[in-house]
Amino acid sequence: MIKWIIVRTLLIAGLIVAGLSAPALAQATCVGGAALNGYYGMQVVGATPNATPKFLNGMVYFNGACALAGSVTIGENATVNSFANVSGSYTTNADNTITISLLLPGATTPETYDVGVTPVFNEALGVETDSSAAASIDLKTIGYRPTGPASYYNNASIKGTFVASCGGGAAIGYSDLNLFTFDGTLGTGNIVAGTDHYNNNAAFGQQTYIGYYGVNSIGTFGGYVVLSGGEIFGFSGVIDNNNNEIQFVYSTPNPGASDVVACTGKRIK
Repeated sequence: MIKWIIVRTLLIAGLIVAGLSAPALAQATCVGGAALNGYYGMQVVGATPNATPKFLNGMVYFNGACALAGSVTIGENATVNSFANVSGSYTTNADNTITISLLLPGATTPETYDVGVTPVFNEALGVETDSSAAASIDLKTIGYRPTGPASYYNNASIKGTFVASCGGGAAIGYSDLNLFTFDGTLGTGNIVAGTDHYNNNAAFGQQTYIGYYGVNSIGTFGGYVVLSGGEIFGFSGVIDNNNNEIQFVYSTPNPGASDVVACTGKRIK
């Protein structure tokens, strides 16, 4: 069963209103910074060279002048760092791909990614290009410019039902179809409920679950669910696509709680 310390960390992080650090200064020479401009939900899924899962999930701001800053949940080598501030830079290459350099807390060497942008869908897809992991990256526009009150996002932002498809990085043998219904309440006791249709190493089945969640003002969220079989899953993610899509990860209740599964959910009502 997943350790309570991880569940509590993810839940508390989901309930705390987290702020972004100021975007880092742009590079001395900025090439094609306008190619990415605004707030994007980010999902990175892969595995490290020692075959442990790796993920980054959260919100990143690209300032249009080759600098970025964000708040992400980091999972790598069996540790989870919830909603950590990151910074970095980006530049457009000759073939119109974009190289992103992302500096994580405590790191001296940035992670790098190459992405291709689809302007029609305001989305970027790519791969990690450093030697720390083999991973894919998905950037999807959040679709707002937060000029209003700090409470732009709240629990009601994802009120309704989402269908989510999930799969593991190094957690080979895990795939899920999840239905998540968020009640949208603004006070305490905000509830998420649904059904997990799972394929766990060719063991098929489904279980209902119920749990709790919280949404931060910047559009990240976290919480946990308890399955009808008693297993506990902590989750954290980001809201994007004008509140119609969520990208999130959850920790499986394997011994050691080192496996993670990444999900993309789309609103159905």
